Amino acid sequence: MLRINLPPTSPKPITSADFKNYHLPEPSKGIKGKRKDKVFLVFDNEYEAVIYADQLEEIVTTVSKTSPVKNILRDVVTAIRNDDSIRNYLENSSIYTWLKSRVKGIRSVMKPYPTL
Repeated sequence: MLRINLPPTSPKPITSADFKNYHLPEPSKGIKGKRKDKVFLVFDNEYEAVIYADQLEEIVTTVSKTSPVKNILRDVVTAIRNDDSIRNYLENSSIYTWLKSRVKGIRSVMKPYPTL
């Protein structure tokens, strides 16, 4: 289980009530914390958190520039993207994907030709 803290960076910290009031999608495992200074987004794993952040970024494009929802969404996405476990996950998964494609390319070059 992955917990991502929503730090109180804006003048009005994000609370679990903001998700209900603005009808924002909640993470797969919900939101924990009732106090204003400690609100956590809870996910099964890093992959779900990245997908959730991507979905919120898509919603940001449809929201009015003057809406308070836009700032809330941006703050949530920033908190997810700045989390150390998410950064490590993205870094390692990118390297893994790149390495996997390179190994596949090397194997195709090094395949032994059938002898005649």
